Amino acid sequence: MSALDTDRFVSLLRDELGLDLSAADLDTPFDALAGWDSVLLLRLLGVAEPLTGTRAPMIDVLEAGDLRGVHAALSR
Repeated sequence: MSALDTDRFVSLLRDELGLDLSAADLDTPFDALAGWDSVLLLRLLGVAEPLTGTRAPMIDVLEAGDLRGVHAALSR
């Protein structure tokens, strides 16, 4: 199991999903995040879960209003 700190999480968003984001963008609501959709969320979980060694709690992921919330769910 590996920790997914903020820098590593932002790198995943950039490198794996092709999103040009910074740590400051993690607080942007999904509906205001350019290029974001539910398919990207599934792709993000698909890359992040093997790195953390655990499955994200789906209720927490689905209730997250921004990427910081998803990151928090992945970090539990």
